[in-house]
Order: sequence, then structure tokens, then C-alpha cells
Amino acid sequence: MGRIGDLSRRDMLKLFGVSVAGSLAGVTYPTKLRAQSSRVTPLGTARNCIVIQNNGAPSPPEFLDFKETKYTAGDLDPQVVAGNSDFILSKTLLPRMDVWAPHAAVVRGMQGVALVHFPAQYHVQAGRAFNPALVREIPALGSVIAKDLEPQRRESDTFPSYISFDLDIARCPPLGTGMLPPKYAGLDLTTGTILETFGGGGEDTSKSEVLSQRYETLGRMLEVSSMGNDALGSKAGEYGASYDSAIQLLMDPRFQQVLDVTDEEKQRYGVDANRARANFGLGMLLARNVLKADAGSRFLWVCNSTNGGNGQFDNHDVLYDREASLTGGRVSVYQSLPRFDMALASLVEDLIAMPGHEAGKTAFDETLIAVVTEFGRTPDMNPHGGRDHYIQAYPMMLMGGGIKGGRVMGKTDETGGKVIDTGWNFREQTMMDHMASTIHSALGTDYSSVIEDTPSGRAYEYQQTAPLGGPGFIPLSGFEDLFI
Repeated sequence: MGRIGDLSRRDMLKLFGVSVAGSLAGVTYPTKLRAQSSRVTPLGTARNCIVIQNNGAPSPPEFLDFKETKYTAGDLDPQVVAGNSDFILSKTLLPRMDVWAPHAAVVRGMQGVALVHFPAQYHVQAGRAFNPALVREIPALGSVIAKDLEPQRRESDTFPSYISFDLDIARCPPLGTGMLPPKYAGLDLTTGTILETFGGGGEDTSKSEVLSQRYETLGRMLEVSSMGNDALGSKAGEYGASYDSAIQLLMDPRFQQVLDVTDEEKQRYGVDANRARANFGLGMLLARNVLKADAGSRFLWVCNSTNGGNGQFDNHDVLYDREASLTGGRVSVYQSLPRFDMALASLVEDLIAMPGHEAGKTAFDETLIAVVTEFGRTPDMNPHGGRDHYIQAYPMMLMGGGIKGGRVMGKTDETGGKVIDTGWNFREQTMMDHMASTIHSALGTDYSSVIEDTPSGRAYEYQQTAPLGGPGFIPLSGFEDLFI
């Protein structure tokens, strides 16, 4: 039949079995937006946000809620951070902690919603609990942020507002735009192949020709498709928007600058130490370069997942095994945490050295960094030398973008398993929902916003307060107390 690009529109309709009437069906997206509360005033302390998702759930007693118990290895060298005796980190596992820890604030005693990786990682990406009845219309947090930042985009902005790295190999892959227009879709870049595919200054024209042919084919397919027609899949428009963003980005010379990384930079970020399906160090280095390019991307998501699946922090075993390799995707804390530490320290160093948009501010001052994960780990170790899934209490971390370093919100008991102080003005524990609200507030958007005219008829609250199938009540709040 020849190339799809050579077919007429009517031939295309026949080829995919789409009726002319069906192909012309329109799509209506929600537009009615209101605020839930007049008491919410967005902080607006950050211009950008980088979310670091540590897949598999790092063990809190060795990481952000350090506890010395009968299970603790004797060589972890605990150190007090910023003079706060309740903020202790392992110098052995985080050898460059002096670079970033004084800038960090930790939220402890967070409550999870699921003991299984997929719905728990969904909760992280969506900022709300997984609800099968509404999953098709719920957008990723990044897509909501992209929608809210749209009025601030400049004519010179060719990069999408939301870019992620390596979410495609996570247990819960990238969420779509749900009920929002496809143009707010995130663009996920795979670190395992991106330099090989697009690096090198664009000298290999054959790759560009293949990409152009595929892009043309997609465009012809989208001519006869609509978001409401399943003949080509209900996500056709979303894929199209993602491809549009990708083509715009690839044609911008600033993208080649993003991929221009030196061997010295790779070494600083620990790229050579991450030989797996995905490379966390490279994801962090490219995130830095994307912000430096200043081409429109302001919400970045770096997935720390190495070999994919549940993630390398899924330590039901080998927690303290110095000989463990990447086989099966898991590594011990002697490998996973130093790699995280090296990349984070280098990112913080570089953002502090990078000028911000406002006079007298650095890029670090203007960038909120959120370190998140899906749940915690049991205080007791199991017979296999590991810790199992735990949702009763676990920590996350924030820095930059107006965060006051050295603070700790919430307190757990001597084992880390029980919350003894929620750390704020509510008896309810903090949740990922509140981290999402904090990100909204720091970026200057109102987390009390509600989209009313959803496809299901059930209002979409930026932060839910009484979700179906979730806790009885979630306080409408972010972590405002952690800011300067």
C-alpha cells in the first residue's frame, strides 16, 4: 500500500476502520476552576521544582530517620546535621552529606496508603491515592503543574513544562494527562539510551530521517483519530502532544547543549557507578542541564530506579550485604545510598553556583528539591537480613526553593515504627498529598483549587480532604512551617 504519508485521508479512514463522523468528534476538556479555601495563600518561593523519586522505598533507619537499634550495622558513623540532635545521618552511607544536608528539611512520620509498589508509586506520581473508578481521568501531578504554569510560558520556550527521567521503567510508569488537554503531557527521557540516540551534535542524519518519518506517520494517524474514539486508542492525542513536544525540543539547539556532558561531570555525578537499565546520576546531571537551558521546563522528575521494577531500594534482603550486585535490581545500602548521595551533592553544588532569575538569587534558591518514595520499611529486620514494606511511618525530604535547612517535622519512637508527634497543628499524619500541596504552594499555585466539570462529574480537588477508599480525613495543608 506504500507509506502512510502517501495515503489520502479517506484511505486512512478505511485503513483504520474509522468513520468520517467518528473522526470528527470533538473533545471537551474541563475548564471550571475554583478554590476550596480562602485561607490558602500560595508561598511562591520557587520558580522550579525537581522531584527525586527513590523507587523501592529506602530503609528509614539507615537513611532519613536514622535509628541505632540492635539491627544497626556498627560502621555507619552517625553525624548530627545543622546542630539538630534529632537530625542524624550516616556519614558512611552519605559521605557527601556535608554539601546538601545543612540545606535539607525532613518530614517524618508520614503515612502511606498501600503496601504494594504499584499503587504506592501511583500515589507519589498523582499526589493522591489510587482509585480504579477514576484512574482514566486523574492526571499526573506534573501535568497539573504544567497546566498551572502555562500562562507563564514565553514565546522562546520550546521544552515542555514537565520533563521526567526514567519513569518508563518504574513499577508504575508515567501517568498521563487524564482529563487535561494532551499538551500538558510530560516528556519522559530514558537515560540508558538518550546520549547514544540524540547525543553527538546531530551528525548522524539517518536517525533524524527515521524520526521524521515516524513523526509524519503519527500525524497522519492523528488526522483520523479523536480523543473520544478508541479505534486508535484513547491516548492517541496524548502521544501526539508528547511527540510534538519531542520534535520541538529536538529542533532546538539548546537540547544538544543539554546532552553536552563531560567525562568529569559524569564522574562527579556517579554516572560510571550506575551501570544498569537506567542511570540516576545521568538523570540528575541532565536535569541540571535542562534548568540551565532555561527553555521552558520548570517541573522535573528524576526516577531513581536503576534496573526498573520495584527499584533497587526494595531491600527485603541484602540490606547490609557489601558484596551484593545489581542482579535482580536490588543493591545494599552500601551501594544505593552513596550513589544517591553523590548525585544529589553534585546537583546542589551546581545549582548553588548557577545564577537564578532574580538578582542576588541562585538556581538553588529558586528550585525546590523534593526527595520522595512510596512507603517505609519495618523497624525490625526479617530473617533474610532485610526490612519489609511499612506504611505506618516513613520520611521524605525537601531543600532549596525557600526551605529552611536543618528542620525536622514529625517525630517517631526509638525504633522509627510509631509516630509520637505529627509535627504540625493536626493530629492526622502527613501524607504524599501534603507533599504535592507543598510543591504547588512553593511554585505559586493554589493547592485548594478544584476542577468542577470533570468527565465523571466528581470534582477534582488538587488536594483531596476526604478521598474515596482513603483515610477518613486529610487536612488541607502543605508543609508551610518548613519555609523561611
